[in-house]
Amino acid sequence: MNGYDLTRAWYNYKFQNPKRVKAAHSDMFFYVVDLWNRLGQKKEFGLPTTVTMEALGIGSYNTYKKTLDDLFQFGFIKLVADSKNQHQSKIVALSKIDKATDEALDKATIKATDEALDKATDTIVKQLNNRTTKQLNNNTLLEKETKEIFSFRNVLVKKGGLEKLVDDWLKVRKTKKATNSETALSGFLKQVEISKLSIDEVLIICIEKDWKGFNASWIKNLQNQNLQNAKQQIIPQIKKAYEFSVDRVIETHACNSE
Repeated sequence: MNGYDLTRAWYNYKFQNPKRVKAAHSDMFFYVVDLWNRLGQKKEFGLPTTVTMEALGIGSYNTYKKTLDDLFQFGFIKLVADSKNQHQSKIVALSKIDKATDEALDKATIKATDEALDKATDTIVKQLNNRTTKQLNNNTLLEKETKEIFSFRNVLVKKGGLEKLVDDWLKVRKTKKATNSETALSGFLKQVEISKLSIDEVLIICIEKDWKGFNASWIKNLQNQNLQNAKQQIIPQIKKAYEFSVDRVIETHACNSE
């Protein structure tokens, strides 16, 4: 189980349950996932109420409690141990995601992409048939036009990128005036492969960092930066909330970044 599996499972569930899942649920779930990553993907870990409410901008304890209880009910987070008093934190764990990836969102994404490509191909074929002065059989013409169609977005989606993440990154590239060419996409996919990350994980990083491109070597710099930030910000909060050993958390981060 990794960040990619959790992200994909969450958006599949959100797609299937639009009336149940709100923005607050997504904010809290991905905050918990981020905390899980920062703690070296521990099986069980504490979730401090005050720190979490402040990080998510939640001013009401009742709102915080309802949102967290919903996540328990959805099955994405498990309550290992409840807090016994105001000085203790709830101990939680991320549920193991092992469901099949052939969910409704995946089917809808693939179907919409295929229909869009088919429609575009049909339109181009009809236009060429009206203008051509040379006889070509239907199979040759279809093969030729299909090869000429290139969509930066559609290729990313077919490679496994979540539509929402792809669209958000394309907005960043548009703002940066980046060219969505086959060469640019080929270079991006090569760097994703070198980084050993999933496409969605790389897209999330690029969107958050406002990057129009990606290089695998940048990940090491991010890991070093995150480790330093953890020493200065997250660890003091966690230590205060749970009385964890600072040296133990730093050692976990160092092993995880290697």
